[in-house]
Amino acid sequence: MMHIAKLFLSIIIVLILAVVIKKSKSLDNAGIAGSTIMGFLLLYFCGIGYFLLLLSFFILGVLVSRAGLEKKKAKKIDETRRGLRNVIANGLIPLIFAILTIFGFSFGLVGFVSAIAAATSDTFSSELGVLSNEKPKLITTFETVEKGTDGAITLFGTLAGLFGAFLIGLIAFLLFGDIKLVVCGTIGGIMGNLADSLVGAVFERKGILNNEHVNLIATIVGGIVGIAIYIVV
Repeated sequence: MMHIAKLFLSIIIVLILAVVIKKSKSLDNAGIAGSTIMGFLLLYFCGIGYFLLLLSFFILGVLVSRAGLEKKKAKKIDETRRGLRNVIANGLIPLIFAILTIFGFSFGLVGFVSAIAAATSDTFSSELGVLSNEKPKLITTFETVEKGTDGAITLFGTLAGLFGAFLIGLIAFLLFGDIKLVVCGTIGGIMGNLADSLVGAVFERKGILNNEHVNLIATIVGGIVGIAIYIVV
C-alpha cells in the first residue's frame, strides 16, 4: 500500500514540475518529457534529496540564463529552449550514478552530486561569462577569440562556474548532511567545466564532437573527479 502511495505521489510531483517547466518555456516538449522521466526515476527510486538536487540544477540554470537578458539580446545571443538531447547530455550521467546507489555502489551519491555540479558550473560559465567585457581566450593556446567560440574561457566565466559548482555542493550538503560533498561538488564541478572547454577547443571546434557530446564528457569528468576527491579527503 505504501509503495502505491509513493508511486502516486511521485507521479503527481513530477507532473506538477512538468507544468511549471512548460510555463517557464525553458525546455521544448521533448525536453520536458525527458526531464519528467528523469525526475520520476530519481524521486521514486533514489529519494527526495536526489530529486531536489536535480531541481536545483534546473532552477539555477533558468535563473542564470535570464540574467542580463537585455544585454544578451543586444549582443544577439539567443535564449533558446533546450531539447531532449540537452537534457540527456546533462542528466544521463548523474542519473546513472544515482541508480548505482540502489545497487550498493557507495560512491554513487558523490558521483551524482559532482556530475550535476559540473553541468551547473558549465551553465554558469556559459550564461554569465558572455556578460563580461573580457576578451575570451582559447583554453588550449590562450589566443584571443570571439565570444561564443568553442573552448573559449574568461576569468569571470570561470569564477562564475566555480560559484555554480559550489552552490550545488552546498545544497547537496544541506540535503544529505555530508560536508565533504561541498568540496567534491566544487572541485569536481569546476574540473568538469574545464574539461568541457578543453574538449570543446580540441574536438568541437573541428566538428568531431557536438555540444551534447562535450556536455556528456564534462559530467563524466566531474563525477569521476568528485569521487576521487571524496576518497582522498
